[in-house]
Amino acid sequence: MSGGGESAPAPAAKPAAAVHVDPIEELARLIYIQLSAQVHSQLDGKPKPEHSKLAEVSFRLAEAFQAGNLEFNTAARARAEAKAKASVDVSKIEIDFGAFGKK
Repeated sequence: MSGGGESAPAPAAKPAAAVHVDPIEELARLIYIQLSAQVHSQLDGKPKPEHSKLAEVSFRLAEAFQAGNLEFNTAARARAEAKAKASVDVSKIEIDFGAFGKK
């Protein structure tokens, strides 16, 4: 009898490389979208601010939030401290290349 409907499993797709996401940029994008929606939904006839000004305010608010988050949020502060402890400062690594030639 033949295999009847069974097929070989498809090769697993390689996971995409993780793209670095800047938390300030991501937060600023969300703030910008909300600010723009609020500003442009107003039908009061007043002149609207330039888009670049809304973007500037969005980044300033995002940066202020991140700074305040680290200052007042104990969980965020603990995560930042743990990340700092886990990272390696490569400027403090000393390598003795002379030892490689001696065998």
